[in-house]
Amino acid sequence: MLYFLSLLLLSHNNNNNQGSSDPITINNCTCNLDNNRVILFYKYCSIENPNQYARDHQTMGDRLHLTGKVRISNEGLNITLAGTTIDIEQYLDWITTTGPFLSSTNEQDDLLLCKKNNPNQQDLRERRYQFFKPSPGCRHVFADLSIKVVDEICPLGRPRIVGLDQLSEASDRVKKLEPEEFHKMLLQHENDSTALLLDTRNYYESRIGMFKDAITPPIRKFSRFPDYVDRNRESLDGKNIFTYCTGGIRCEKATAYMHQVLSQDTKIHMLKGGIHNYIEWCKQQQINNDNGDISNSDKPSLWLGKNYVFDARQALSLADQETTKNIVGVCQGCQTPWDVYQKCNSVNCHLLVLYCTSCIKTTTDNKVYCCLDCERDIRGEDGVCGCERKRRQEEMKPLLSSLSRSTMPL
Repeated sequence: MLYFLSLLLLSHNNNNNQGSSDPITINNCTCNLDNNRVILFYKYCSIENPNQYARDHQTMGDRLHLTGKVRISNEGLNITLAGTTIDIEQYLDWITTTGPFLSSTNEQDDLLLCKKNNPNQQDLRERRYQFFKPSPGCRHVFADLSIKVVDEICPLGRPRIVGLDQLSEASDRVKKLEPEEFHKMLLQHENDSTALLLDTRNYYESRIGMFKDAITPPIRKFSRFPDYVDRNRESLDGKNIFTYCTGGIRCEKATAYMHQVLSQDTKIHMLKGGIHNYIEWCKQQQINNDNGDISNSDKPSLWLGKNYVFDARQALSLADQETTKNIVGVCQGCQTPWDVYQKCNSVNCHLLVLYCTSCIKTTTDNKVYCCLDCERDIRGEDGVCGCERKRRQEEMKPLLSSLSRSTMPL
């Protein structure tokens, strides 16, 4: 098996060289968003020939002028792509006829994502909407098309951990919950002293958006999550744990890992489709309310702020945030509500920082830095700046200290 090709790069014009990073703003774009889409999906499944599948994606991506990131491994797919609505539809028509979607017998019933297998157009649209998670955006949200064959489609650092559908034994200890069920169970467990709501994303994501009263580990990379769980087993064993992430890929692997290492009386529930699908469900509830369906009036969103995404859009939200009441983040300079990221201007850093427009205007040449160390180009013996050093210290603090409350307040 060609695992040594885990860093194989098949992308065009990839400009993520040393000293640079992915763009977080869109410049000079005149695209009509009504005619463009971004899709985000993953699938844990066996890929017999990842290298050939990557080449097939390169051919299709070039033909349809798509941009985005495609990660392929023996364990599955992790894909986000942008393009015109027509080109995205052609891509979906193609990929749903390829091996990973033809051999599936899991709960997602992926066979019905293929147009040939599902003559019911309404059902086809709904299934594709849930699985491929389309959202507003265009090809300019990515710098290029990057396709890589990797060891893990979601780098946990534990290659033997598989998705929930691939667990060798059936278990009632883990469960995927649709957004409505996830929402209801959080409300049902609001006075449950054994219930924990655990964010499996990185700290800069939860700084601008989170579920109300969720535990937000101060980790910078998903590969740090297993160590976080291992250090905090005493606080996690025997609990009713609810997990979530952006689109489902991380919380699925995080759930599988916790299923493996935590005690047998621990139950773990993950949000199927992630924050993205929960927000879409909330939008539909609002539409129903506006149409006079009072049966949904008691279901206000438990989500606060924005859902961070890994492209130039930065984040997506439940509604336009014209006021500050729904903003979770705060400006690093003046502490006012703020949720638009800038990048630290140090060439050795590129950490995401929150600075409001007013504070940016007070800086030299409108350059912002995450801390004084970066502004003065200082690095300690550990090779990191002051704020990253502080974050690492926070990461090592025991979870037990934050669980002194007797219930999971919502």
